[in-house]
Amino acid sequence: MKSIPVNKLQLLTYGLPLLVILSSISIAVGPLLKLYPELAMAITLDLTLVSPLIFLLLSRWSGLLKIRVVPIFIIGTVVATYILPLDNRYHLNLITTYIVPIVELLVIIIVALKVYHTLKSIQLYKVPTEDILVTIKKSTIELLGDNRLTRFLASELGIFYYGLFVWKRKRTSSPQFTNYEENGSIALIASLLMVVFIETITFHIVLTRWSEIVAWVFTIMSIYTAFILFGHVKALIFRPSELTDNELILKNGIIADLTISLSEIDKIEVCSKEITSQDLVVANLGLAKESKNHNVVLYFKKPQTIQKVYGFIELCDILLISVDNKKVFVEEVRNAIQIANS
Repeated sequence: MKSIPVNKLQLLTYGLPLLVILSSISIAVGPLLKLYPELAMAITLDLTLVSPLIFLLLSRWSGLLKIRVVPIFIIGTVVATYILPLDNRYHLNLITTYIVPIVELLVIIIVALKVYHTLKSIQLYKVPTEDILVTIKKSTIELLGDNRLTRFLASELGIFYYGLFVWKRKRTSSPQFTNYEENGSIALIASLLMVVFIETITFHIVLTRWSEIVAWVFTIMSIYTAFILFGHVKALIFRPSELTDNELILKNGIIADLTISLSEIDKIEVCSKEITSQDLVVANLGLAKESKNHNVVLYFKKPQTIQKVYGFIELCDILLISVDNKKVFVEEVRNAIQIANS
């Protein structure tokens, strides 16, 4: 008997769960569910348990990551929520109440353990590596695959790691450059934190008179926002940009990263003027498209990809950045480019 090619096995691994989901939908929207309400339990189990289990079993032979069973489970749960009538959701409510939180917790634990073991291996064997945030991203992608959801989760883990566990800068033999001392970034974020703190207390008191649930949801979101800002401040301090023999590694806290080969830098100059171009894409390492507080401009020989928070990416031909000790930075980079090209 001929073996099935891997691509067909992968198609089968996704196709059978999809067939179960589509069959369940056809039964739910047809007349059978009204005639036999007890079918609701079977539809619920097919969508939330059978389809993920089929994917999990077939993934052993297809080579797909087993962790991808989680999106299958989530899709089945969401579909069940939309197609089942309210009076036929007893078993679905049990699953969403007890199983969904367990699945979410397990995913977080699995990813966290993967990152932990990676970091421990690096520490144990003294393996040269990138900084912790890059390691977290690579470990998460290795475990869950490269997609927007994975990059989002990696950003979340990075925020929590820097917010809770990083309290000193990693020293390297490469020159390091900061970008927060001269532009007042930390002072601005500290002001924002103060505003968030005051508004959280005020709005919590006001919203409590209308709805305690809404008040606490707003308060939790505000605390989370403050934690993100706090994690960004720590990343600004403890994640300086680096210049190696072959690369320029630019970092802006948890917001953005860009690793550039020195051979791909066309020129670098001190400049605080506004830069515009109709043919070339001008970008920065911030969240906004415009940058009015830059002091250095880099021109590239070919487009570069900026990795931004929560999995967003941006291409650029010209990059505007703010760096402390800009003259020293530009001189160091120019010297490194000359040595790399010689």
